[in-house]
Amino acid sequence: MARKNEKRRHSSTVERKRQLEQEKLADQRSRAKNRWNPAGRALLWSDLVFLATASLLDANHLISDTASALCTLVGVILLFAALWLLFGNKKGQDGPGGRSRL
Repeated sequence: MARKNEKRRHSSTVERKRQLEQEKLADQRSRAKNRWNPAGRALLWSDLVFLATASLLDANHLISDTASALCTLVGVILLFAALWLLFGNKKGQDGPGGRSRL
């Protein structure tokens, strides 16, 4: 018979299940942390479609050179805005690019 003062020892399978559960939770946290901002992702895709459409219209001479240049300028501005949303605005950082203000 077992003595009352002896500690129970968990089997290795219980410890392994607990370890696997902890690894699964850590993996889920890591994936959630690295997920792209949905607004930035949507802006990036719409900017890509906008620039492709403007490029096709320009290649077929359906818009003027001035309109093409304006579309390119707007597309580049939207691209920088999308990249800032995706990579420049992280939690725990004060300003754009993560530089703290003094």
